[in-house]
Amino acid sequence: MPGFVTAMSNSVGRFITSLLAKVLFGILIVAFGAWGIADMLKRSPEKQAVIGVGDVEVSSLQVKRAFVSELRRMRQQFGPQLTAADAAKYGVFDQVLSQMASRALLDAAAAKMNVGVSDAAIQELIAGTPAFQNEDGQFNRDRFRRVLENSGYREADYLSMARGDMVRSRVLDSVREPVTVPNILAETLLRYEGERRVAEIFTVPADAMPLPQDPGDEVLTAYQKDHASAYTAPEYRKLAVLAIRPDDVKDHVAVSEDELHDYYTHHASDFTQPETRHLRQILVKDEAAAAKAAAALKEGRAADVVAKEEKAVLTDIGWVERDRLLASLAAPAFAAAKGDVLPPLKTPLGWHVVLVEDIRPARTLDFAESRAKVAEAARSEQLLGAIYRLSTALEDSLAAGATLEEAARLNKLSLVVVNATDAEGKSPDGKPVPGLPATTEIVRAGFAQDAGNQSTLMEYEGEPGGYFVVRTDAVTPAALKPFAQVRGDLLAAWRAGKRHEAAVEKAKTLADDFAKAKDATAFAKAHGVKIETTQPFFRSGGAHGLPRDLVKAVFAMEPGQTGSAANPEGAVVARLSGIKPVDLTAFAQVLEKGKQQLRAALGDAMMAPFTTQLTETFPMRQFRSVDSLVREIN
Repeated sequence: MPGFVTAMSNSVGRFITSLLAKVLFGILIVAFGAWGIADMLKRSPEKQAVIGVGDVEVSSLQVKRAFVSELRRMRQQFGPQLTAADAAKYGVFDQVLSQMASRALLDAAAAKMNVGVSDAAIQELIAGTPAFQNEDGQFNRDRFRRVLENSGYREADYLSMARGDMVRSRVLDSVREPVTVPNILAETLLRYEGERRVAEIFTVPADAMPLPQDPGDEVLTAYQKDHASAYTAPEYRKLAVLAIRPDDVKDHVAVSEDELHDYYTHHASDFTQPETRHLRQILVKDEAAAAKAAAALKEGRAADVVAKEEKAVLTDIGWVERDRLLASLAAPAFAAAKGDVLPPLKTPLGWHVVLVEDIRPARTLDFAESRAKVAEAARSEQLLGAIYRLSTALEDSLAAGATLEEAARLNKLSLVVVNATDAEGKSPDGKPVPGLPATTEIVRAGFAQDAGNQSTLMEYEGEPGGYFVVRTDAVTPAALKPFAQVRGDLLAAWRAGKRHEAAVEKAKTLADDFAKAKDATAFAKAHGVKIETTQPFFRSGGAHGLPRDLVKAVFAMEPGQTGSAANPEGAVVARLSGIKPVDLTAFAQVLEKGKQQLRAALGDAMMAPFTTQLTETFPMRQFRSVDSLVREIN
């Protein structure tokens, strides 16, 4: 029974999840279809905001940070060669901007509705987040700080983000929470989704069907044309590529000791260590406990003893720079003297009693301390300069009318000839073409021009200062592979298809006979099949891998009726042997869970008209295009 309750619950959950997905998709269409972001662009170069919704504005800096964050995430998935322009072309940045517009819309609504969140609510949220808790389930300040650092967040930014998300959630909850679910609706859905059926099934495998005779070239040629996509060679292009890489100039870059000193002199500010302070703190929940702890510390009592007495958390914050702290903590902590105990300070995390253990003043590292970094930076600067000079010389050679071959010889570069590559950078043997840097960018440029044309000098990503020119020498159009080359594959595929068709037809015949059979064992022996009885299954998921069409058919049958359907291995025959309706009295728990899920789904359904009303109340203005922002982060 517990297992069935779980299965029943999951089944209802899947039904509701499907409904919910459709609702949310509809919300997005309503929201952004109503706004029409692209159509509302107003040119306003002096405007720092990118979009405005009501009195809420989203700045260029906020949008570009979101763009860069999403680009970084995509590069982790698709590789470092993905450029900002690529992401923009596929609509990624439009989606990011739409998400930010949605957040701004809810922020505008929250402001009008006077929705806010107290520090205590933020503190409760953070303290209840499992990622910030120790093994005992208690909030751990050190873990909180480490998680933020690993995720690239400053504490102040994270708290601001958490507060904003909670405010938006409360706006949405004001629409969703009042929804109620009629019992008749929940019970009807439960009866429908909770009914289970049992069937007797057997498989008719395609590989048991007779192997057809070779039909001859005429039939196979027609089969190839009917399935052309599977037997077509892609378009190939012959490319000549002249690339400049850091390796082409690295042996000509040498930085003298005098140049290192000169670089250090002109970039001394790059080698400055800011002031850092070693801080410890006791974090408590109320002001009275904080004041008591501060007084005890000022009397000279040990911090660990005081923390234990107050049942509080003692955290060694360690050596930190000013901008790594919340502003409310940073100012007094960096104004205090070594050994000071700060007065209790309140933040959304609680009350802080901070001890200044030690101070390291800001200082500029001398040349000896900075030498390794100076050498690396100076060499990188000279390397980029050398690459730039070489790229200028190459561009001058091409502008003077030199061919790629002549330009390569004049500038002591290597010309790479790719005899055949498809649009994905693969040779006819399916392997990546060798010898190219930034293959994706070079091949894309080669496929963007006609045969005989040559690109301009282009910079590629992945290496600092990489350049290339590509000439498209020849184009081999996509075409059906030679019949003789693929005849064996065609014959095998044609035969497999015919055997599968035969299995499906035989299953239909056997299904009719199975419906009339009184003795399943005798039927199985007479027809050489293995009959199994399924476990009871829901309409949302079959047993024994039943095809979806057959599950649907089984739930439309009366006991004793049969049906069949194709599957990848051939076909399956099923005869309904039992119906198990839901006993509502036995599944009160499932019914209640279903009602909760329905309530959530109906609440989300209310979001569509609510969002429409918001977009009419707070029209969106867009001041800058996605393309202009992408150019700034490229």
